[in-house]
Amino acid sequence: MTDSNNKIRAVVLAALMVTSVFAGTIAFAGTAAAENTNAGTSAPVTVYLGDSVDISGVPGVESTMIGVAGDADGSTAEAQTSGLTDIDSSNGWETGAYSNQSDGDVIISVREPTISDLTLETDNGADVTDGTVTNDADNLTVSAEWNFARYENLTITIEDEEGLEVQSQLGNVVELENTGDSTTLTGLDDLDTGEYTVTVEGEEDLDGTTRSATFTIRDETNTISLSETTVTKGDSAVATVTGEPGEQVHVRIDQDDLEDSYNDPNDVFANTGDVEVGPANFTDNEGQDWVAVVLGLGDDGEAQTRIETGAIDTGTIEIELAQGADINNSAEDSADLTVEERSINITSAPNVVRVGEEFDIEGTAAESDEVAAYARIDETWEVISGDENPVDVDSNGEFLLELEASSPLNLPDSYRVAVVNEEALEGGSFPNTLSNDEFGDLDTETTITIRTVEGDLTAQLSSQSIAANVGDEVTVSGTALGQGDEVRIYKVGPRGDVQFQSTDIDDEAFEEDFDNINNRGTHTFLIVGQGRDGNYAATETEVNNEITGDETPQQAVEILNDLYSGAGVDDQVVELTLSAENPQLSINDFTTDGQVAQGEVTVSGTSNREDGTTVFIEVLGQNENVIASTEAEVNGSTSEWDATIDMSDVETGTYTLRADDDESSSSLEFELVESVSTPTEEPTPTEEPTEEPTDEATPTEEPTDEATPTEEPATDEPTETSTSTPGFGVVVALIALIAAALLAVRRD
Repeated sequence: MTDSNNKIRAVVLAALMVTSVFAGTIAFAGTAAAENTNAGTSAPVTVYLGDSVDISGVPGVESTMIGVAGDADGSTAEAQTSGLTDIDSSNGWETGAYSNQSDGDVIISVREPTISDLTLETDNGADVTDGTVTNDADNLTVSAEWNFARYENLTITIEDEEGLEVQSQLGNVVELENTGDSTTLTGLDDLDTGEYTVTVEGEEDLDGTTRSATFTIRDETNTISLSETTVTKGDSAVATVTGEPGEQVHVRIDQDDLEDSYNDPNDVFANTGDVEVGPANFTDNEGQDWVAVVLGLGDDGEAQTRIETGAIDTGTIEIELAQGADINNSAEDSADLTVEERSINITSAPNVVRVGEEFDIEGTAAESDEVAAYARIDETWEVISGDENPVDVDSNGEFLLELEASSPLNLPDSYRVAVVNEEALEGGSFPNTLSNDEFGDLDTETTITIRTVEGDLTAQLSSQSIAANVGDEVTVSGTALGQGDEVRIYKVGPRGDVQFQSTDIDDEAFEEDFDNINNRGTHTFLIVGQGRDGNYAATETEVNNEITGDETPQQAVEILNDLYSGAGVDDQVVELTLSAENPQLSINDFTTDGQVAQGEVTVSGTSNREDGTTVFIEVLGQNENVIASTEAEVNGSTSEWDATIDMSDVETGTYTLRADDDESSSSLEFELVESVSTPTEEPTPTEEPTEEPTDEATPTEEPTDEATPTEEPATDEPTETSTSTPGFGVVVALIALIAAALLAVRRD
């Protein structure tokens, strides 16, 4: 009996052990059902880098696989002929294709695991990926696409702004099984407002493959905001509304805030892309008239519409936002818009200009098409001369008036200058004058004060002297403020010949070159500006009639000065003289008593050649061999040149320095020594200390006709001391004694 019991116990125990093993196997298989590790039994097969897959059943798989394409080409990878193979770099696997021969067919294809898309949608189909939802939305649909769905599912994780996972609050289904599938998370309205991050990732070995997107939960209240809260009448503002993605809202304006002439809703709302209904006129159940537009909120829960203000009264109006398309719905939010009258603002203008000078006035004139500048002369406003007056206002509402201080600003004075817009037009153009009454009737204008002063003309020559008949040129340049567009330049030669040149003024400056300086002597230049009236006192024809060619230089200069001066003439004249001589070149003595020390030596000189003329400098030996050389340029304004020549390696001896400019030359002989000897100065004798003066009076020396004897050297003989009474002398002493005697007698 005992043996039978033992046998029964053994059988039961064995059965329990077998059952436990199978139960464990069944349980393991149940938890791993989501992961497929079998690559299959046909070739080629695709696996993913980083996964562990059983490829032993794929025909042709050997323990060593050879890369034949992609990054794997030419490499080898280790495979398990039974069980799982880790498809990773530790076994040599790379993306690409593998075979069991270097030229064999593809057996294993290895790819990077990727999640190509992650989409978040609300119940109404609005795509809120990286967007917003309102806190009354209950559901959020998550869908994704990935390339390794054969082997692994995707898990879904949702974190709040603090990094805490909240997916457990949104239902039980938090994974995706097939690419393109979706799952709906519920209970979204139980979450706090804020930003949440949704992450999907591989469930097992490929959990390093992830993709994330965000959604933001905000308050359910619809809102409206304006790009501009204050605009000029005729300008526009953009209204931006927010709400539940995919829903409709409408924006409306009370028709009582519109001009009496209002008729067309398109004059208030622009039919932009987010508009789904309208713009149109509506009347609510209480008889109130509105102009409104219905907007569709996009996936981001936003929509925009442009509000035109041309038909809106000036002042502050309320723009309302309501849910849906029903005009009777109550407003959920509103924004105030202030519409101001059109205005002209000057942003840049000079306070002072010279008569005849060009100047600019810049500014803004929102919603104006054209502006013009006028100056007040007595009781009339006259249009100001200028290249750009009137001028169009650009698309940014900005303008630039290019004016000239000539008519009517050609007299030095203070002027009231106004800028007006197209309200002043008469027959399609701005009139030349406006009366005070006409100017006062304008709604849009602005004024400033500009003071005009006398113009200024300056001129100078690039050199005061020049070499004649060698092709050198001299430059006349200067500034011409308030002198119009050009200056006239006359050159009177030493034989009375007159050369004329008209030179343009550019940025209030002018410059002209003269190169026909052939005659020696004094050449006189007269530079003439137009003055404040913008005209020359004499025409070119009148000048030609006066200058016959037979005049002396002095006569020609006097005639020209007379033509541009006199009563009622405001032309400005500047007179300059130029000395033309034979070419001259000199060398300044650079030696010390004829000697120069070895090293770098600075040499200089003078020349009357034009500015920039090259001076060739050479050091010549006894046979006129060139020992050293350099070049210098003439400074025309100073008629000087200088250069440094290196004689560090030149042997000591006697040399000649020669300077040559191709027209003239000069030379200087010198001795090159190791160091220049400087005479030693005799030491200055030390002066004896001066004797202190005594209190005794010094006797006055009697004048003598004899020559002053030479002072003898000091001796040891004692010096005689004067016995004169100190103070005021003998006379004062006697007076003091008499006064004392009288005092004594009085006391007795």
